[in-house]
Amino acid sequence: MHDLRPPPRKGRRRRRWAALSFLPLFAGTASATAPATLERAVQANFLFKFAPFVEWPPEAFATSERAFVICVVGDDPFGALLNDVVRGQKMANRPVIVRRAVGDPAPPGCHILFAGPSADAGYAPFTAAEGKPVLTVADKGAGPAGAMIEFVRQNGRVRFQIDDGAARAHGLRISSKLLGLAIAVDRK
Repeated sequence: MHDLRPPPRKGRRRRRWAALSFLPLFAGTASATAPATLERAVQANFLFKFAPFVEWPPEAFATSERAFVICVVGDDPFGALLNDVVRGQKMANRPVIVRRAVGDPAPPGCHILFAGPSADAGYAPFTAAEGKPVLTVADKGAGPAGAMIEFVRQNGRVRFQIDDGAARAHGLRISSKLLGLAIAVDRK
């Protein structure tokens, strides 16, 4: 006899969130055939999808007309992919824009700071965000250490781990829903 009961709610929610997260990946212009490009497209989607699950303090937004800013420093692994993901999107009724820094320091006004790899020996991308309500993200395999969220590869998939203690120290509250999707959570 087959069990026709629906799966437990928690698992069903995770699958639904994951499916919704990847929908823009397949519906947009990011139809990549190379696995590395697909991986970067997934990471670009995650960068944007993290935002609704993070609560920033009011001082993170200086004015009501300010945009929601995703910054990229170091070597940019996304190219046009990240711009395609955020084009026309809004976060908390603010337009979402991407800023890229040519040098080491992060541009001012970042809400999410992605740090790519760099050949610079003194590369310390997260020092500019120290003490500020900025969600820091990096690729654990190719980026600098110390990000609040780090992308990892697990069983051929892009996953992430979260340092919730670091996020809270910067005034950010990460939703339990996002924490539940992480493969590892550091709460110190």
